[in-house]
Amino acid sequence: MNARDFDAEAAPGDADLAAANRLDDQISAMLTGVPSTGTDPQLLWLANALRPDPSAATHARIDARIEAGTRSARARRWRWARLAAAVLGFFFLVHGIGNMVAGEWISSNLGEPFNEHAMVDGGLAFLAVGSAVLVAATRVRWLPVGIIVGVPFGLILGGRGLHEVGTFAWGATLHGATGLAAIMALVTFAIGWRYGRKGGAEDRV
Repeated sequence: MNARDFDAEAAPGDADLAAANRLDDQISAMLTGVPSTGTDPQLLWLANALRPDPSAATHARIDARIEAGTRSARARRWRWARLAAAVLGFFFLVHGIGNMVAGEWISSNLGEPFNEHAMVDGGLAFLAVGSAVLVAATRVRWLPVGIIVGVPFGLILGGRGLHEVGTFAWGATLHGATGLAAIMALVTFAIGWRYGRKGGAEDRV
């Protein structure tokens, strides 16, 4: 037998090539995770032997990472709304402390008679509202309460500060800052609520 006869006998035929191509296709299908119908049983056995089922601890770690990622994304989405609510609550506290500590000075600048009782009562009300809004800003689930309580009150204060322009600069500035903080709290909350609803029920407030 010469070399030419040996090459002719060793060369694969059409059937061998077809079988090799089918095996390649089956291996490709196995690698994608979707085996084709009629896959070689030995190939299925090998694939299952090389891909054991993940342990319960592995599933737990994956679930924990997914949950942590969800919480992180939720916190980022509501960060600006919580910050705006905290600023709004801080301005309410400033109003309250000012009424209780410098009520006479405020009245003199406004050209109004000083009423200590009214100033103290108003200061306590400001402190109560400011504390409620600040506490609500610490948790996403409490944030709607802070918005409902603080935003209307802040907008009213902002509007009432207009008549102090040119008369009592400090009062007009504080009232205007409070009104602006109320607007920012409302806008950032609306944005967070909108995208939170798109994210699914687990991302809602």
